[in-house]
Amino acid sequence: MRSRLHIGKFAAIAIVALLNCISSGRVHAADMNAALKELAAAATQEGTLTLSWNGEVFGGSAGARLFEAGIAKAFGATIHINFVPGSDPARIANQMLTEYQAGQKASVDILLGSAAQMSPLSQRDFFLPVDWHQYMPDRVGPDEVEADNKIIRIGTTLSGFTYNNQLAPMKPTRLEDFLKPEWKGRIASTPYAAGFDVLLSDDMWGVKRTLDYVTALSKQIAGLIRCGENERLANGEYLAIVMDCSGQTTTLWQAKGAPLDYVLPPDATSIRYYYFGLPKNIQHPNAAKLYTLFTMTEEGQKLVWQTWAMDLHKYPGSHTREQIAAFEKAGGKATEVTVAWWQKQAGIDENKGQLVKILSTK
Repeated sequence: MRSRLHIGKFAAIAIVALLNCISSGRVHAADMNAALKELAAAATQEGTLTLSWNGEVFGGSAGARLFEAGIAKAFGATIHINFVPGSDPARIANQMLTEYQAGQKASVDILLGSAAQMSPLSQRDFFLPVDWHQYMPDRVGPDEVEADNKIIRIGTTLSGFTYNNQLAPMKPTRLEDFLKPEWKGRIASTPYAAGFDVLLSDDMWGVKRTLDYVTALSKQIAGLIRCGENERLANGEYLAIVMDCSGQTTTLWQAKGAPLDYVLPPDATSIRYYYFGLPKNIQHPNAAKLYTLFTMTEEGQKLVWQTWAMDLHKYPGSHTREQIAAFEKAGGKATEVTVAWWQKQAGIDENKGQLVKILSTK
């Protein structure tokens, strides 16, 4: 399945996003309830917010300026976002946990991650519980929060694979296609077995089938790359990444004209969430809460889509909702992966470790 942004460069995306923030939206300072007004004032008093994730997430530094403008328009609050380009969520989570255990202030105000990163931390005394519903009851309900209000869903992703549609020897539709001889030595996987962890569940492939597949795949791959290194697919260094973390980066590269497609295999796709969580040793709690709430507004969700090709599929008008509907109409079946689901999967982390070892010792 293919989903494109309709403009070719991030500069154009930024202009459209900013115009959307200025010209439309349902949340404005005059419509805020008392709790939200108080929070906006406290966030302005703090004045700053420190964020860190991959530079392509939410548009990086350029996107941070757009979110500042959106927050000012929606809530009448002035916050400077200090964006520090970071690595993958697992490494940032480990760093933040180390800071917390050492009694240090958090270097980052918001942790971004999926169920894999958020699940173990939500079981510790790490996240700050927040009554999100009190601020925007029409946008944040039980379907948006998990783990006793410790984490909040801010977007939905779908697991699949990315391939170069110009150089590929064939059009792949299932994971098994990459075991064919035409792909040998021309594809990559990830060093952390992205996407395969969920397949270990009995809800999907189960342990044996997944281990057997990854063992066979390890004989086909030419190397390991990280999710988001789509330039290496676009230039033909590798013809596919199996599996990819999600389709956002592929969609952004499609907007640049790259010959890439993102495919949702009918029996190996999961519906996953990206979450925000605020550490208890946070330095700017009010600014972090307000930033999070902005991502949940109508205009915030538009900006999340325009800067990272992701939105929350539970909201009307969601692009991801359309993708899921098309996938299911074509006969695909997806498993919903939440933090609660992850915590019920006995042995998933141990078995994922086996997958990582298989891929790294090919």
